[in-house]
Amino acid sequence: MLAALECVYECFPHITLPQYLIALEVRKAENEGNPHTLASLVKKLKMPFSTASRVVWSLTEEGGEIGVIKYQSHPTDRRKKHLVVNTRNVPNAIPEAMNRAMLEYYGDSVKQLRRAAG
Repeated sequence: MLAALECVYECFPHITLPQYLIALEVRKAENEGNPHTLASLVKKLKMPFSTASRVVWSLTEEGGEIGVIKYQSHPTDRRKKHLVVNTRNVPNAIPEAMNRAMLEYYGDSVKQLRRAAG
């Protein structure tokens, strides 16, 4: 995660700590196959709904210049939207840095997990 933070900072040096935290939590949840809704993000991060809503909006293309998060229609409930990473605006350096850091830090354990999953 520190590698991801460093890459995010290099690409977007003007974003705030709440923006970092929300962007990383959205990425983590999506990578785990369980993307957040705004309500689940609020619950997970224990922050006021209005604050989370404002920060998420600032991370979208519509809400500002960053555009690293987007709303995606929920597959079964048209009233809900998932928060997902807007891959069009996220530099490839971020996931690459995370993978490198994981391999350097965990090394053989990560390789074994990849072989088992693959």
